[in-house]
Amino acid sequence: MAVIEWKSVYETGIVALDNEHRGLIQEINRLYEAVRDKKGEAVLGDILVMLEGYTVDHFQHEERLMAEYHYPGLADHQKIHHELIDRIQELKGKENFGTEDLAKELLTFLRGWVLEHILKIDKEYGAFLESRGGRFIE
Repeated sequence: MAVIEWKSVYETGIVALDNEHRGLIQEINRLYEAVRDKKGEAVLGDILVMLEGYTVDHFQHEERLMAEYHYPGLADHQKIHHELIDRIQELKGKENFGTEDLAKELLTFLRGWVLEHILKIDKEYGAFLESRGGRFIE
């Protein structure tokens, strides 16, 4: 059972970015299953490492497209991205303290952040980019 099931409502309209979001949701579901089974600490390190790479690669991809298509909300979006990166670093700094509790904290944070971010903020740039380049811009 997944904590987040991908639904069409999560789609930004940009296929490449939606695929990246799907990958993140798969990792959140993996963390959820581990936490549910009281094995969160076993995957916590891997999830944090994945998040570091994801925040670099995915955020750069989004921001590059926003810049290329002159999205007017780019600066605000970058600020939100930096806030997430800071929060991930903060959680990573706690890695040695009660890892099962940290896994639960990370899960709660990611679930809320992803749903809020994709459904509200990413949908805005998605509509903008789609109107200028279509669903299949890379």
